[in-house]
Amino acid sequence: APAVAAPAAGAPAHAGQPPAHAGQPTLREYTLAEVGKHCSRGDAWIVVDERVYDVTRFIDAHPGGVGPILNLAGKDCTDVFANYHAARVYDRMLPAYLIGTMAAGEIVVAPHVADFRRIRQELLRRGLFETDSRFYLKMLAWHCTLWLCAMYLSLGCDSCGAHMLGAALMGVFWQQLAGIGHDLGHSGVTHSFRRDHLVGSLLSAFMGLSVGWWKSDHNTHHVVCNAVEHDPNIQHLPMLAITDKVFRRPRFWDTYHRKWVGMDDAAHWLVSHQHLFFYPLMALGRWNLY
Repeated sequence: APAVAAPAAGAPAHAGQPPAHAGQPTLREYTLAEVGKHCSRGDAWIVVDERVYDVTRFIDAHPGGVGPILNLAGKDCTDVFANYHAARVYDRMLPAYLIGTMAAGEIVVAPHVADFRRIRQELLRRGLFETDSRFYLKMLAWHCTLWLCAMYLSLGCDSCGAHMLGAALMGVFWQQLAGIGHDLGHSGVTHSFRRDHLVGSLLSAFMGLSVGWWKSDHNTHHVVCNAVEHDPNIQHLPMLAITDKVFRRPRFWDTYHRKWVGMDDAAHWLVSHQHLFFYPLMALGRWNLY
């Protein structure tokens, strides 16, 4: 299966060298401190390959959701951008938002980032981000088998045992389908946003989920992975706590859901007993995943 957040086909070989914007006029230079002031939904700038872009008017139209842009506004997002976008985005979309460049010496590439870029180049060279269509054909056959068996046992049989087995197979089908939905949500199957989004939307009808909601939620998770204040995939208070970081402060501002979250007496009691009601809670989780 394709790697999580694999770059789309045709993405630049590595961050730092996108296609140049031809015919550019002389642009103003900015410092990181100046860019950092533009970090809100109403005023969002980003830095990609030492170029500064004002993407404020694009936030609500962003296919990956609002969350990723808001969490990267006012920052250098060169590597994140390269991992998620094809070369055509550099050529056709970014130039419309270009407002300047970074001043010399402002962007310093850390050693671990340089290592990451070298690894990414090697993975691209080996073709490891390309889709193996045989895998998805096998998954299609597997999913069809699960769904058809579940429907037959549930609708074509009369015994309680057959109905229970059909329900179990439908649960396995939903669980397995989530993995394919994940790859489609990352445009990692055909590497075409429109095709993967369309197929993902159709398949999500079998699960009762919204692909648009999932993209905003999950892409934000990738951009700010495991950051307590920003990552919606780990924000389950007051019911669950999956990291001890939530205990370090009385409360924190949840930037994704835009609310204060804290460990009050009720949350302390619930978290202290989460091992007892985790599975019962998961049985009802589809009513409100997060």
